[in-house]
Amino acid sequence: MSRRVDTANRTVLALLGLLLFGGGAVGLAASFGVFGDPPPVLPGSARRFEDQQPWFWWAVAGVCLVVALLALRWLLAQLHTGRVTRLDLTRDDRDGRTVVHAGALTEAVEAEAQSLRGVVGASARLVEARGRTLTVAVELADHADVAEVRRTLEDRVVAHAREAVDDPGLPVDIELRPGRRSGSRGLR
Repeated sequence: MSRRVDTANRTVLALLGLLLFGGGAVGLAASFGVFGDPPPVLPGSARRFEDQQPWFWWAVAGVCLVVALLALRWLLAQLHTGRVTRLDLTRDDRDGRTVVHAGALTEAVEAEAQSLRGVVGASARLVEARGRTLTVAVELADHADVAEVRRTLEDRVVAHAREAVDDPGLPVDIELRPGRRSGSRGLR
């Protein structure tokens, strides 16, 4: 998932949690008579409806089950990141197996990107969304030459990554984040 989706999920869930917590606190306080003895919200016939209809609680249980299954589905969708952990580079099993850990590739890409002049930070990940894609996010110092950093990333870092996985057509997304205050690392 992207940062934007993560942030939106956290914000919506936090607001929903606060709303439900507040509603529960008010309901609990009202049940203990903190607000006095309020008049009934529903008329007497509506309050006795569930006693007169034996299917009512089965319908409530069914609706609750559907809501719980939808919530479980959503939760499982949040856990799926699409990250690749291993790359199987085997062309022919008779020649042996070649497996590269994605972490080794992404760490090498990060290290090489961080060694560039004007780069103060880099992160990389390999995802499997409609095919393998290498995503590289680079944080630039204030003084960085954006065009030069981009050109070096495309010509050297991406070329080395593609060569390492023996895939000259590996799609690579590069995100440049300019304007970060530089520390000693960006003054190379």
